[in-house]
Amino acid sequence: MILHNLSLSSGNRHKTAITVGSKCIEESLTSLTTQSKRVFVLSQESLLKDSGYDIMSVVKSAYHSDCHLILVADGESAKSMTTYTQCLNHIFDIGVERGDTIIGFGGGVVTDLAGFIASTCLRGIKLINIPTTLLAQVDAAIGGKTGINHPSGKNLIGSFYQPHLIINDIAILASLPKEESQSGFAEIIKYGIIQDRDLFDLLLAEANTIIKFDYIADHDLWLNIITKSIKNKIYVVEEDEKESSLRAILNFGHTIGHGIEALFGYNMYKHGFCVAFGMCAATYIAVKKSLISQDMATAIYRILNVYDYHRISLDSIHKDRLLAIIARDKKVKDSKIRFVLPTHIGKVIVSPDVSESDIIASIEFIESFFTGVTP
Repeated sequence: MILHNLSLSSGNRHKTAITVGSKCIEESLTSLTTQSKRVFVLSQESLLKDSGYDIMSVVKSAYHSDCHLILVADGESAKSMTTYTQCLNHIFDIGVERGDTIIGFGGGVVTDLAGFIASTCLRGIKLINIPTTLLAQVDAAIGGKTGINHPSGKNLIGSFYQPHLIINDIAILASLPKEESQSGFAEIIKYGIIQDRDLFDLLLAEANTIIKFDYIADHDLWLNIITKSIKNKIYVVEEDEKESSLRAILNFGHTIGHGIEALFGYNMYKHGFCVAFGMCAATYIAVKKSLISQDMATAIYRILNVYDYHRISLDSIHKDRLLAIIARDKKVKDSKIRFVLPTHIGKVIVSPDVSESDIIASIEFIESFFTGVTP
């Protein structure tokens, strides 16, 4: 059932329909899509097996079209030029027209890849995202950022391309391992810190319930949290679709977070855990630069502790290598690294005034924070 109908308006009068509900995929596809001659569903074999959801039957029922399944490898390795080319070869071998549709059924890796394929195939065909992880539902699948990775860094190859429809089905999250939910939850905490103090307070007040990640038993609470998070993302993207100003705040925790992901070859820590590392490091830098009070910083450290991020054991970081990776970050402007730094709960600034010594000090801090044991 669809419980919320939202929309995201972007450039060229494009409007993305966004549904939020429970067991609402077929209803959303049937009521909010137009027919296509062919539909290509991009997903991962492990996801189809673990979720127990027969997406192809649902798509065929909704479209009555020529439907094709394209499977890619698990993990960040799928976001590569090799996989991108293989997917296009598959599509071209079958045949494709501009009226056809690509559906990304999966987490952030799948929706990023599906979006990049849709944006470049015949210079753009219809895209539908059906995110199956918490991280993808509240962040990755929304906003039109698509991309693949390069050995030099994450998401360095990509485009802005808005989907036709995004379907957020809370029921499908029930099959997620707790570690996957905890990873995605870091992006929700991010929204609370960068612009939504009410959400931040809710996450602390309901922590004992939320940390169970029981999407069925606590359905109404999760519906509220996910919808609030999506609305936060919609607001920022509508104000600044191409990240010329405001949208940069969504990168809170991502500069160092992406750097750590790349440093460990994208296979050591989940994306959300790296965002948690980065948020903690950015908060330390903000304290060091007297941009945020110690009390406010302590509140940020506390919410990371409450949701057990401190129990992640962060390996020793080769700081020179990390600095070299960060220097290639796509957010670098005029050779200066732009950091999103908190000034209050619910407010951040973008600062180009962060030195290498500031970054090194913050890395030393998070190495002592994320120790794998209770402090």
